[in-house]
Amino acid sequence: MCVGCGREGSLVCAWCWPEFCGRLPSRCYRCKALTREFTVCRQCRSRSRLRRVWVSTLYDGMAKQVVARYKFLRARAAAGPIAEALEHTVPFLPSDTLVTFVPTATRRLRQRGYDQAELIAKEFARARGLRCVRLVTRVSQARQVGATKKQREYQLARAFLVVKPGVCLGRSVIVFDDVVTTGSTLEAIAKVLRSAGAKHVDGAVFAQKV
Repeated sequence: MCVGCGREGSLVCAWCWPEFCGRLPSRCYRCKALTREFTVCRQCRSRSRLRRVWVSTLYDGMAKQVVARYKFLRARAAAGPIAEALEHTVPFLPSDTLVTFVPTATRRLRQRGYDQAELIAKEFARARGLRCVRLVTRVSQARQVGATKKQREYQLARAFLVVKPGVCLGRSVIVFDDVVTTGSTLEAIAKVLRSAGAKHVDGAVFAQKV
């Protein structure tokens, strides 16, 4: 049933798609300054290991409702429209680009029964004919919801470990997630991937909190 209008058949129907995924202008995900192809701006680049972060829409309205169902009501079908929105947002990627994702905390994974970012990444990779690999594991289970930016950065400083360093050596990697707030999680993952030898690290996120 469509979240927007209640029509049977899909979680987001064709009529409600524009409301579900209102497109954002190309901009730096950190400071919101307009840039080309969602590149991290020059000023923010000195504090970021990410090259670009593509964001499909804002975290409000239908987008927020769909994410809530996906994360908290076990609506696995939401991975489809979220991945499709990202397909429309992210441009062509070279065939050797590695697709990966922000790993869900173990406790959340047990409760939910699936890793929401992993399903999105796999759907996207399948549509683009790219390889999706779990490159990073979470070694800290500290809860991020409700934490300040400084608290998140402290918690995430040693939260992730690259599990397949040889795979990402010299490769471009794109990291998927459903929602971005401060960007601390993406930055932490980009840092460990670059340290493991990744050539470039980009991000792709469905919705950004205001």
